[in-house]
Amino acid sequence: MKIDPKRMMDRRTAVIALNLAAIAGMAVVISMAAGYTVLSGDDFTNGVRIGAYQVPFFSYAGACCDYVKSMYMDWQGPFFSMFVQALFSPLNNFGLAQLKIVMIFNALFFIGSLLFMVWAALDYAVDGQDKKGHVRLTVFSLLLFSILDARVFAEIFFWYCGASAYCVPISVLQISVGTFLLSNQERIGQRKRNCLTAVSAVTLFLASGGSLAITGTGCYAILIMTAGFFLASKKISARNNIVMGAGIVGALINVAAPGNYARHSESAGDGFLLFKVIKWTVKNVCVEVERLSRETLFGVIMIAMILAGVYLSDRIRRSLVSYGVVSILALFSGFVTVFPVAFGYGSSYFPDRCYFILDVTLVVSLSNFAIFLGCCIDRWSGLWENKSALAVLYVVMFAMVLCGGETMDSSAFLTVAKSIGNGSYREYYEQCTAVYDYLETCPEEDVVIEIPPFIENFECFYLDEDIDGWVNVGVARYYGKRSVKAAQ
Repeated sequence: MKIDPKRMMDRRTAVIALNLAAIAGMAVVISMAAGYTVLSGDDFTNGVRIGAYQVPFFSYAGACCDYVKSMYMDWQGPFFSMFVQALFSPLNNFGLAQLKIVMIFNALFFIGSLLFMVWAALDYAVDGQDKKGHVRLTVFSLLLFSILDARVFAEIFFWYCGASAYCVPISVLQISVGTFLLSNQERIGQRKRNCLTAVSAVTLFLASGGSLAITGTGCYAILIMTAGFFLASKKISARNNIVMGAGIVGALINVAAPGNYARHSESAGDGFLLFKVIKWTVKNVCVEVERLSRETLFGVIMIAMILAGVYLSDRIRRSLVSYGVVSILALFSGFVTVFPVAFGYGSSYFPDRCYFILDVTLVVSLSNFAIFLGCCIDRWSGLWENKSALAVLYVVMFAMVLCGGETMDSSAFLTVAKSIGNGSYREYYEQCTAVYDYLETCPEEDVVIEIPPFIENFECFYLDEDIDGWVNVGVARYYGKRSVKAAQ
């Protein structure tokens, strides 16, 4: 059967246009929602602890370094996260206007860095002059939707502390992985590869200074990719070892923080908890995989990824064996993500901000394995040539959409879109700004305020029931009050 090149090009153009529209829609929805972020919880206590307010830049940079040192010694070790958190703190600088800019940038930075990483990874699955933009954009849009629809993003995109401590470091990690992959491209000149290696090393070092969930995930990702490139080339790469070394140095600085051990002893008590931590790790990963498969369209997307692997199977430039080894090892990434969190908390407690990191890890690693599986299926059975078999897979995929547990009403991402459309985010933002204005101007020393009603899929302003709770104390100190509490 002769293929009409013009018709094929028209189909690819249509696929590219649809994916660009979907990606733009997701970016607009999340960035608009992020623009309604309000100040909450640790935003106040950390702002007070930083202590400097609208001072000259170098004085403020010194205050940021003092804050990092203080946190490092008595709370935790993510030096990069703490510095970012202090440097761009809206409470200490330009208030809600700055908060809006920072949160919109954070959302777009995450999406852009994920696109960069996926694009660089798929360079190894395309060949020749045809860069397969329609396939790259399809894979990326499916990955992005899976992450945004996982229902654990409120602390990441709608809370300043979560954005600075978790989302910015994982975005930097995605930049590191993307530049690492590009630095191993033989078609790129030596000087550019050296520059890419330097960027990858620096960004991995910084990402290792984030939450330990990100630290472990990043170092493990670079480790298994280094092993994969060694298997493919049978050569030890000095560049790859430099990047891996930078990540290990950052991780050691992070782990060595005295604050980690003080915090761990308070939460977990004395004793070695290895076996309990392993149990909590396995349980959290398995429960989250099951939840994604049951409550979202993740299972459907895995079928789509297998089809993408079938389509790309004859275009893989690297050895399928080395790619397979990396893909199989990557399946353990989720456990690497969860383990340091479980050990750090000394319990099975796993907050949503950490679940977001886990979901990114699971979506990327399982999608990659599905693509590898599709490659294997086509290599061994010639599935791409068997149109009947492909038709069955398409039918299965659409049946899963129709029969799955997720509906238009239950989709977390679509709920956010509806909240923007009906004005509930804007209304909540205005209610909270009225509270902040009142705290700023009221003459009372002991303030009682009406807390705006909570809304779903958002990080809301709150106060502790205990007037001496750390959130209340932080809010009171920031606004110069003796006490602050919520009206009963």
